Amino acid sequence: MATADMSLFERKNFINKKAHEKKPVYYRIILFLLVLVLMSGSFNAQIKQGEKILARVGNKEITSKEFRQRSELTIRPDNFKDKYITLNNLISEKILAIEYEKKNNPELNVAFQSKLKGIKEQMMRDKLFNSEAFDKVVFDSSEIKNVYRNSLREYELEFYTISNDTIIKKIEETIKSAPELTNDLFNELQKIVGNKPLHKTKYLDPDDQILTETLYTTLRDTGEVVGPLRISNGDYILMRVNNWTDFPLISSEDRRERWNKVEEKMHQIEARKVWQQYITNLMRGKKLEFDFESFRTLSDVAFDYYSKNNQSDSLYNQLTDNPQFAPDIDVNAPFFTIDNKTWTVEEFKKELLVRPLVFRTKDLNKKNFDENFKFAIADMIRDYYVTGEAYKNSLDKSGDVVQTVNMWKDSFLSAQEERDVIDAALNSGLITENNNDAKLKFWENHLVTLQNKYTDSISVNIEEFNKIKLTEIDMMAIRPGVPYPVAVPKFPMLMSSNKLDYIKQWGNIKK
Repeated sequence: MATADMSLFERKNFINKKAHEKKPVYYRIILFLLVLVLMSGSFNAQIKQGEKILARVGNKEITSKEFRQRSELTIRPDNFKDKYITLNNLISEKILAIEYEKKNNPELNVAFQSKLKGIKEQMMRDKLFNSEAFDKVVFDSSEIKNVYRNSLREYELEFYTISNDTIIKKIEETIKSAPELTNDLFNELQKIVGNKPLHKTKYLDPDDQILTETLYTTLRDTGEVVGPLRISNGDYILMRVNNWTDFPLISSEDRRERWNKVEEKMHQIEARKVWQQYITNLMRGKKLEFDFESFRTLSDVAFDYYSKNNQSDSLYNQLTDNPQFAPDIDVNAPFFTIDNKTWTVEEFKKELLVRPLVFRTKDLNKKNFDENFKFAIADMIRDYYVTGEAYKNSLDKSGDVVQTVNMWKDSFLSAQEERDVIDAALNSGLITENNNDAKLKFWENHLVTLQNKYTDSISVNIEEFNKIKLTEIDMMAIRPGVPYPVAVPKFPMLMSSNKLDYIKQWGNIKK
């Protein structure tokens, strides 16, 4: 179903798609890459650097880095992939943001400012991770060579996930004191599950870190028991090697590519260890203690919110604007204490606006929610202290942090200006809701008028623009496990025109 959140061109593409759904067509296969960056900071480490100004629109800038990010890390229809159309839309986005700022004061929008602050502080933590962990990791080539050899192996594992600590202790005792009963142990587990759960794993799979390290630091043989191992979400895994296969690489290009990927993954794994030690040192002596009554009330409200399949509102709003969900909440009551500071419910709510909760598992139920709610809050508080260290290092003033915040800000403001213009035209009767073609024509004329209005304020670095070659591969960059998982704003599909004749100033742009 088309929604109000879609831009005009998104709605048009949706309607055209629906109109042709029942007709036989030939489809061109589009490669869709979902980029999973599993560790805070790794996205920054992989993005190509380069802060040259590609275009300037009034007091706003589009760097070559932003142009590539907005083009290559978001999904766009084929008719928006042309380089000139891309520039046209990014310039138009800046124009709309300026128009909105002239008529409104975005500083008054608390939710908007909090989200920008959250995006900024997440990137600051990423940069701190890079400087305190990622950049400090160094490997000897012999270490990489060993893991490279092992990475050629694919394992088939009999694989069990267990969350009960009592059962885990019994399993550990059995394996340690009576290894001859291991087969009986696995047979019992198989009966409980109802089948023999098999899982194939390769070194480059996005498995839990401890699984990758345990299986690929030394080679494992058929029948060997691995575990129990505690994974990052608190559960345990117990495995037995059912089979394995080596897949040697023939060409030098394949071997070189695998070597680079192994080195990159080893670097990430080791950086996480260094980072964990940094966090341990930072949080040493800080004990988190919850107020029982406040925790009980908020946990019940939070469970009601997170257990919904369609979460149309934020937890902050659930705690603020919907008293029917939380009639007993006293916003001035203490919620938890840490490092000799007591956080009230209200202070927790405000922090939620900046740093939403992220749960370590998606498998939430009434039995495990209290514990996972505590973990999520603990992670939020950890980030609060990490962010404090990032501010001490003035990372908020870093050029790429400022550029990223401005990119998100202009995207938000542009989208709001588009909604305001269309709503005003609808209310005045210039266009009607059901006439999509008329709306598109009105909108394109409005953008052309704005482009001509700002023609003397727009300049483009033609030399830098000519250097850019965009990929034809659709890609979306997502970072799971962080408060703001989408790496860049969605592409502003504002107009499908590639006409840039309104730009008079083509030449070098200086800072």
